Amino acid sequence: MSRRSNATIKAYTQRQPRNSRGGSRVRGAHPLQRPEGSGRSARRTTVPHILIIDDDVGAADSVASLLRAAGHGEVRIAYSGDSALAVAVQFVPTIVLVDLDLPDMSGYDVARQLSQHPSLRNLRIIAMTDSSEHAGRELAREVGFERYLAKPVVAAALDELFRQPSR
Repeated sequence: MSRRSNATIKAYTQRQPRNSRGGSRVRGAHPLQRPEGSGRSARRTTVPHILIIDDDVGAADSVASLLRAAGHGEVRIAYSGDSALAVAVQFVPTIVLVDLDLPDMSGYDVARQLSQHPSLRNLRIIAMTDSSEHAGRELAREVGFERYLAKPVVAAALDELFRQPSR
């Protein structure tokens, strides 16, 4: 005879500081150094790899949902600049959407570090900001931002981004 249980199982996810695959960052390694023996190569695929970097969980998840629903590519999310650097090396994105106002480092610093990494040279970097009149437009060009998206990001803006070639 088997017993029936009325127990409820609850599952929770921990967003930080884990990477998008659920593992912790390699201790002692610089976030942009690929750990020895890591499996993924830096080759590009036909499906865009999109990395969203935003500390606002709701906003990041919303953008990811819009991208997935439209079939724009494979999507990963990082909720801090530091975790984004680690995820980028493993995931090798073709497009990165970066919030400029991250708590641990600026979006400009994230973009600068990503654009300097050898396996990420052809990366399209898009800024996301609450203000369409952001003061750092010249700095944005210097660190490699291709364009700005105003937050909250809407589906039409994402569709336009994927229709237009990189600048």
